[in-house]
Amino acid sequence: MLDYQRITTALALSGSESLSRERLLHHATALVSRVTRVKRVKVMRYRPDQSDLFVEAGVGWKPGVVGELSLPIDRGSPPGRCLQTGRPVVIGDLPNDSEFRYMGVLQEHGIVSAMNVPVMFDGRVWGVFEVDSEEPRSFDEFDVAFLRGFAQVLGLALYRLELEQKALAATAEHAQHDVRAETLLRELQHRVRNNFQTILAFLGLQRRHAETQEAKERFGAVMDRVHAIALAHDQLSATAGGSEVEFGDYLRALCSNIDPKYEAVHFEVTASSATLPLDRAVPAGLIVCELCTNSLKYAFNDLGGVIRVSFSADSDIGEGCITVEDDGKGMGPPREGGLGLTLIDSFAEQLNGRVERDEVEKGTRTRICFPLSS
Repeated sequence: MLDYQRITTALALSGSESLSRERLLHHATALVSRVTRVKRVKVMRYRPDQSDLFVEAGVGWKPGVVGELSLPIDRGSPPGRCLQTGRPVVIGDLPNDSEFRYMGVLQEHGIVSAMNVPVMFDGRVWGVFEVDSEEPRSFDEFDVAFLRGFAQVLGLALYRLELEQKALAATAEHAQHDVRAETLLRELQHRVRNNFQTILAFLGLQRRHAETQEAKERFGAVMDRVHAIALAHDQLSATAGGSEVEFGDYLRALCSNIDPKYEAVHFEVTASSATLPLDRAVPAGLIVCELCTNSLKYAFNDLGGVIRVSFSADSDIGEGCITVEDDGKGMGPPREGGLGLTLIDSFAEQLNGRVERDEVEKGTRTRICFPLSS
């Protein structure tokens, strides 16, 4: 405990110095590695525009990880779950934990135990701090409490750096106006994301206590839908007054954060540039989420395949069309009364759109066309 306090104090002192963000983060990972006696430590920054966690700094990793690797933020990813819920994620036996995916970078480094805590400041999650052990390790409440406190101190230091950068950027009156408008939008987005994190944390807790696999899957499906809505809010455009979403970016973010379940299943997204109001982007995105989930659930086995998502916008007639298709074994005739299909039809009706299910030689193809504006 005394070593933990000393390391936290050392970070607080470093945070008061004029260190760059890169040096501060590297120093933080080195301190944690030393006190926990775990060789591999990293800190990841959440990138809303990419919808991923980028490895900003770390110690003990092979080339190609620090400053290059990005990790997904779906619920099957340990740091992704930490980001979604804003709560620590501790895993004692990662290779055999059914709740989480054993990601390639961890397999390559022989990681078996991991501890993740959120790095927060200004009421939002900046990223995730992760300790990865090659030896089986049970991180206890003192380890978690230490890393949470350490991450809070790191968050304060990052916040100070951010404020300094904003102050330097806001020298001209026009720049000050732009910064204020964007800051207000980001503040709204952060508050909304905090609410989503609370919901996801509650659902995740209920999922862990579910008694049957069917119940776990139902909770997981609800978590995916909530996360899809949260991603739309992350894509809000400051130039459009915080009410519109670049839909192509949203689709790419959405598909990159769907758990493929099989490593051999891949997503391909092609989308024309179009901006949609939030109240149209969300139901359209939820339709894509449901269709992709159906393909993952029924169309593939461990041999894998491809799910293709495309979006085209015709400005002349003011209509957009989404196509979701896979090259799997097919799902057979529509399952009457199925929740997924019911939701798809309901969201399409909300968009005043139409659903077309095409007959294809292999796999499935569904097209939804709808007006781009209300």
